[in-house]
Amino acid sequence: MTNSSHPVWSVYDKLRTARLNVKYYTHELQTLKRWNLLIDVVLAATTSTSAIAGLWFWKSVLGNIIWQYIGVLSAVMAVIKPILKLSDRIKDTQNIVSGYSGLEYDLREIKALVEQKQKYDSKEQDAFIKAIKREKELVEKTPVPGEKRKVKATCEREVRLEFPKESFFVPNP
Repeated sequence: MTNSSHPVWSVYDKLRTARLNVKYYTHELQTLKRWNLLIDVVLAATTSTSAIAGLWFWKSVLGNIIWQYIGVLSAVMAVIKPILKLSDRIKDTQNIVSGYSGLEYDLREIKALVEQKQKYDSKEQDAFIKAIKREKELVEKTPVPGEKRKVKATCEREVRLEFPKESFFVPNP
């Protein structure tokens, strides 16, 4: 068995995948939160009782036209927001990030034990099997919408920089 085919690489590959998922879904979470905030700000700013609605500028001809377009945008957002279910998607994505963060922690712990003990024995292998079961539960909960390739590619580069092959200890067979 060569160094590159040692079973401990399964742990390290899962660790990098878990880290990738944390990064990717954290990006997704931030995007969802930004959209939710934008919609909330537009809706709050365009209510008839908001301070913005009472500004003198809106009473001019140009201001009135702009305000009407903003009103249409606000009306569309008010209808779209419940359809998008951003709050539910934010909550689900937070749970996914939390789950993958926990999985990453477990795998980092196995990595640390392998480094300290200088071997990958049954205790670490059992912990790895538990981590795989945890991952299975996460995969079942993870939504399958279209993948954002640029975001994923950026996250993959970051993970490769965080975890180059040389950063992993591989015990002698």
